[in-house]
Amino acid sequence: MKNSIIPNFKLALRGFLSALVLVLQIVKMKLTGRQSNNSYTYLLESFYLFGGSLNLMAAKMLGKRKLDIPNTGLLGKYSPAELDRAASELKSEGYVVFESVLSPEMCQTILEESEKIPGKTRIMDNGIGVIEEKFFNRSSPTSVRFDYSGSNLISNKTLQRIVFDESILSFAQRYLGVAPILDLVAMWWHTTYAKSPDKEAAQWFHFDMDHLKWIKFFFYITDVDKNTGPHTFVARSHKSLGIPFKLRSRGYVRLADEEVSASYNAELFKEFIGKRGTLIVEDTRGLHKGKHCISGDRLLFQLEFTASTFGAPIEQLVISRQSSEVQALLQKYPYTYQVVQVAD
Repeated sequence: MKNSIIPNFKLALRGFLSALVLVLQIVKMKLTGRQSNNSYTYLLESFYLFGGSLNLMAAKMLGKRKLDIPNTGLLGKYSPAELDRAASELKSEGYVVFESVLSPEMCQTILEESEKIPGKTRIMDNGIGVIEEKFFNRSSPTSVRFDYSGSNLISNKTLQRIVFDESILSFAQRYLGVAPILDLVAMWWHTTYAKSPDKEAAQWFHFDMDHLKWIKFFFYITDVDKNTGPHTFVARSHKSLGIPFKLRSRGYVRLADEEVSASYNAELFKEFIGKRGTLIVEDTRGLHKGKHCISGDRLLFQLEFTASTFGAPIEQLVISRQSSEVQALLQKYPYTYQVVQVAD
């Protein structure tokens, strides 16, 4: 008994000290606009003990006043009342689903272009495979997951219609409560290359904790059924203390289904089956994963907006091609697209 108390005491003490330093780092950023190199470490260690209780207050403190953003674009068919209800559901449950946001034609174009945009294979569990830059071959994949760089994606004309969509930006602001900052553009394939779920491919449960508050948009580019790796989420686990201490204290690790199932009722596990064009908006502070592909494959496009840049370093996105419309939006929302750099 004594041996178990000592590690818990050390973890609690470290968590309290981290939380204290985290508060000081947040105040520093509020006053100077700069954060220390180790701010992200303190953010994580504070979360392990306090379960995110400090995040919302700090996000509001560091966030900028809301922007005037029209609801024009992919979500423009929804009324303000419908979007308010969707944002309320997102806040309560941690997710909300919009069907048929992207047209079949747009999904097909993205699918075809995904084999013309260079990307990288990802090393799998136990060090299997290599990181190899290549074009994706859908008929003969060489890894469980194939990723594309944000700069290549943001430079694609078709994907720019999603990245710079004002209705998406407006809904992100609705949830965050402050002006949103684009901080991640991603797309990846999941394949049947491995016969079991792969941790490195994010096919085990995990939480995200890169910033204080953020929201992710997952677009299904291919039809997704129970066998082709549906995205899965534990409802309400995004809330402060929504992840039990026994899981948080494990640190920033992947969690087995059995560990997570022991902590939540079965009805909280949401498996998202959907046609191509489906949009899942999710607060990924909650536990989530992409299920292992038993058959077929899955292509998913993702955007993330954060309430502030505090936390993990954000990769600069270099856009090499843009239309006059995109140029106008970059000028209209410089704060939101502050990580986007136009190539010379």
